[in-house]
Amino acid sequence: MRSSSADAPPLPRGEGVGGEGCDAATKTSAAKRGHGWAPAYGEDRQKDHTRTKLRAARQRKEMTPSEKLLWKLLRTIEGYTFRRQPAIGDYVFDFGCYGARLLIEIDGSIHERADVQANDKDKTLYAVSQGFRVLRFANNDVWDRPAWVASEVRSRLAVPHPPTPSPQGRGGASDAP
Repeated sequence: MRSSSADAPPLPRGEGVGGEGCDAATKTSAAKRGHGWAPAYGEDRQKDHTRTKLRAARQRKEMTPSEKLLWKLLRTIEGYTFRRQPAIGDYVFDFGCYGARLLIEIDGSIHERADVQANDKDKTLYAVSQGFRVLRFANNDVWDRPAWVASEVRSRLAVPHPPTPSPQGRGGASDAP
């Protein structure tokens, strides 16, 4: 006759469901491999953006013709450094200028679909929440009105961007508590 679980003594440490008798030696080797890591109290767990960075690297190698043309235009703007396919969180934007906190997107015909528009909206909201401004152009604008596109980018670069929020959450550059 089996005794009920209430009558049985507790299992030794490391034995039972999932433990299967692991000892201290295997626990330390598992900890060395990175298993079981947790952030300190009050810290947030950092998200791994490896897949996003790989996607950005692939898109840098496979730029569309519109992106190539805009890249040439952006490189003529003096005093600012642009990056191709910067990864911001889980999103990859077409171009970015970190100094001016400006991200640029080129929208092709696929951006007329409702699901892509919803993703674009989420992407823009996330960028704004991170202190960036987002500028969007249609593919046709890049090809048909390149001077206008360059002037729009220059005008956005000339406008001062909002201050970057401090890590303590107290706002921008002010020293007031």
